[in-house]
Amino acid sequence: MYDIRRLILLRDLAEHTTMTAVSELHGITTSAVSQQLRILEDEVGVVLTRREGRVLRLTQTGRVLVDHTSRILAALEEAESAVSATLEAVTGVLTVATFRTAQMRLALPVTVRLRAEHPGLRVRLVDLRPVDSVPAVRQQDVDLAITYSYSFRSRDLPLGLASEYLFSDPLVLLAPPEWRERVREHGLGSLRDADWITAPDGEPSVASVHFACREAGFAPRIEHRSGSFESMAEMVEHGLGVTIVPEISVTDRHTGLVVCSIDNGIRHVGVTYRQASLERPAVAAAIRALRSIAQPLRLAS
Repeated sequence: MYDIRRLILLRDLAEHTTMTAVSELHGITTSAVSQQLRILEDEVGVVLTRREGRVLRLTQTGRVLVDHTSRILAALEEAESAVSATLEAVTGVLTVATFRTAQMRLALPVTVRLRAEHPGLRVRLVDLRPVDSVPAVRQQDVDLAITYSYSFRSRDLPLGLASEYLFSDPLVLLAPPEWRERVREHGLGSLRDADWITAPDGEPSVASVHFACREAGFAPRIEHRSGSFESMAEMVEHGLGVTIVPEISVTDRHTGLVVCSIDNGIRHVGVTYRQASLERPAVAAAIRALRSIAQPLRLAS
C-alpha cells in the first residue's frame, strides 16, 4: 500500500512544480522530498515525474496517482467529519484564513463568538489573500477561507471545494474635494488626467482600477502605490490622487472622500471550504456564525 504522506508530496509537486517549493511548504529539506518521491517511484515501479527546464511535470501515471490522492484525502476527511458529528461538543482546532479587510468585520467577530459558544474549540486566524487561501483550503492547511471574487472576473474553484456567498462589497471611488463635482457631472471619464493610486502590481485590487477606467474609456495614469487601502485613502486625503477601493475598507475618518460607487464593480465575499469537511461540527458552527455576522452587511448591500 502506498504511503499517504508520499502521495501528498507528489500532489504538492504537481501544484508547485519544484522540489524547493514543496520542501518549503512542508518544512523539510529538498533532499528529503526527493528521497521520499524516489521511494514512491520504486513502490509504483514507474517514473512519476519528468523535468521540463527548471520545473518537474508529472507523467501520466503521476497524474493518475495525484487524482486518486485527492479522492483518498477527501474520503479520510469525510470519515473524520462523520466521527466528529457523533460527538456533542464542538472541539478541536479550526484554522480560518481571511483577507485583511474582512478581519474586523467578519473574522474577529466570528472568532469571538465561536470561542464564547464553544470553549473547547481553538480558532486560529491566518492572513491570506484568496489567491493563496483557496489552495490552502484544498491542501488542508486551513479549514475555511473568507474569500472574495470580483463581478467582472470569473473564478473557478478546484474540485472538492465549495463556496457560500456572504455579502456584496461595492467598489467606491475616493477623490479629493476638488474632483467631486466634476465626477458627479461628467462621470469617471473626467478623471482621465488625474493621478491614480493603486496597490502594488500583482495585487487583485489593481484589476478593479483598470476595469473601471477601461469602462470609462481611458487607461489610468498610476503615480502612487501602497500595500493597504487605509494608506491609499490617506494619500487621497492629502491630494495625491484618486483611487478605487472596496467599501468595507473605508474607515469613518475617510467616508467624506467617497464620491460614488463604480458601475458593475462589486466584490462578492464568501466562505470557501472543503465539501468533505461540512459534517465536521466546528466547520458547520463557523459557517453558521459567518452567515449570522454577515447578515447586516448582506442586507446593506
